[in-house]
Amino acid sequence: MNGLIKLNLFLIANNSMCNTFISGATGKVGRILVEKVLEDSDLILSGGSASKDSKNIGKDLGDFIGKHNINISVVDDISNQQDIDLIIDFSRPENSIKVLRFANKKKIPTVLGTTGFSDTELKEISEISKEIPLLIAPNTSMGVAIFKKLISQSKDILKLASSIEIHEKHHEEKIDSPSGTAINLKEQLEEISSKENIKIFSVREGHSAGEHIIKLYFDDEVLEISHQALDRSLFAKGAIIAGKWLKDKKPGSYTMQDIYPS
Repeated sequence: MNGLIKLNLFLIANNSMCNTFISGATGKVGRILVEKVLEDSDLILSGGSASKDSKNIGKDLGDFIGKHNINISVVDDISNQQDIDLIIDFSRPENSIKVLRFANKKKIPTVLGTTGFSDTELKEISEISKEIPLLIAPNTSMGVAIFKKLISQSKDILKLASSIEIHEKHHEEKIDSPSGTAINLKEQLEEISSKENIKIFSVREGHSAGEHIIKLYFDDEVLEISHQALDRSLFAKGAIIAGKWLKDKKPGSYTMQDIYPS
């Protein structure tokens, strides 16, 4: 049986109604997540939040995404929320830390899709992952997860390259540069190839949902391995798959690569 079919059957067989809270619900991915959760027969939208300075605080989440009123308002503080089985966070680092502290207190599985954390914040995230199931996902797409699996299986090839570069492109509104995915790829490549001079080249223009290219330089040729996100909705879909997979796991730090078969 195909590995992805097995995964889907596993998720269906092990799924029950799950009260899901979207942190960063008014952002680009967050809006799509709200819509996808409302459409998912296995999930219940229990709430959504935005930053305190957002003009959308108090708005109905259904109205916000152009649907009918669902009587769930956008809030600026998750700490007053009840009956949450799963948190999916696509917000900002300072807000994500507050959300994670709440998740740790309530022992709620969390998918962390936010990027751009400081070293101090990353240390706290690592400590929290010892207490709750935490899936850290700089990129929630299936393609990038498979991309990273291919890299992990290419140690001997990577060592043959004289140098390695990472090129990434995102829409002009993306704040962090380089992207969390590019940084994560760099760390993985440095560990596998034992190279310490891997450079990242970032571009912020247009409306690109995300492009990442790894360039391997040999004597007289260049090999490129690339991934392109064609629609931002894939990140929401991937986050929901991650959440369903994560919600019954033991405390620990997980990645998207853990979900998909080798």
